[in-house]
Amino acid sequence: MELLAWILFLVLMPVIGFQIWRVVSNQSSIQNRLQSQNSPDDESNDGEFFLGEGSLPGISGWLFRAGLRSPSAPIFFWTLTLSLFTLGLVMWFRLDRLGAIDSATDFIRSIPGGVGNVMVPFALSAPWFFIVVLTLAPTLFVRSIRQRRVLAVEQDLPLFLDLLNTLAQAGVGFDAALDRVLDASSSDRPLAMELRIFQADTLAGRSRVHSLQRLMHRVKVPVFSTFISAILQAEQVGAGMGETLRVQAKEMRARRREKASAAAMAVPTLLVLPMVIGFLPGIFVVLLGPMIFQAFGAMGQTLRGVTGQ
Repeated sequence: MELLAWILFLVLMPVIGFQIWRVVSNQSSIQNRLQSQNSPDDESNDGEFFLGEGSLPGISGWLFRAGLRSPSAPIFFWTLTLSLFTLGLVMWFRLDRLGAIDSATDFIRSIPGGVGNVMVPFALSAPWFFIVVLTLAPTLFVRSIRQRRVLAVEQDLPLFLDLLNTLAQAGVGFDAALDRVLDASSSDRPLAMELRIFQADTLAGRSRVHSLQRLMHRVKVPVFSTFISAILQAEQVGAGMGETLRVQAKEMRARRREKASAAAMAVPTLLVLPMVIGFLPGIFVVLLGPMIFQAFGAMGQTLRGVTGQ
């Protein structure tokens, strides 16, 4: 009966959370529409409209930058986290009621030599560690998605800059060059997707500066932010876009060389652990094996001589 109550609680909790989120979301959307109607000029709020329809701080912005841009993503994230935390508590409670934790603790205490007493705190904290890991599983998953997205942007940006620089040196305008590069790019890459959103912003009537600011805050990758800042500065002061792209492409190539050199210099350090694990045991067996065999043989002969057998 108690287990059935816990199962009903786990099933009803996401439903209740979703209904609460719908009510709060509807109220916030009504307030946003009223505020937008009261403000006559949308361009006066440029600093507040970076990530979509409004600024998205905290978990919402983090999920947005990770590519999880569904309106229900934050509530699903919190519901899943809370459900996993509750599931961990239920499992701990059931194990405690069945006596599994006490049995495991008594078994560890029975290890001779006092080793079990040292390991008892680890055994008692293991269920709580499992609960923490289970609760953080959605966070770790979103973090891995965000890291893959950042890596994809950093991989695509150098080639993208080289192509833009080549087209700019050939006399093609920035918008036309961007359109040609995006036509030749894969549509499922994060950088290409964000740049297509930038094109949609400019076609919708937003200024290029405003669209670039939104693009920079959507992606939020340091290397890409540096590139967008240079484009923004060139746009605002009226500098040549071709020269700006040439300088940025040159700096990007230098940064890639430095990164490759740093990775090459780190290879000997990374090889230490595989060498210790893979080579040293074999070397010890080859070098010390015959000596240990001879030592045991001499010890056996000595013992046989002492005992007279």
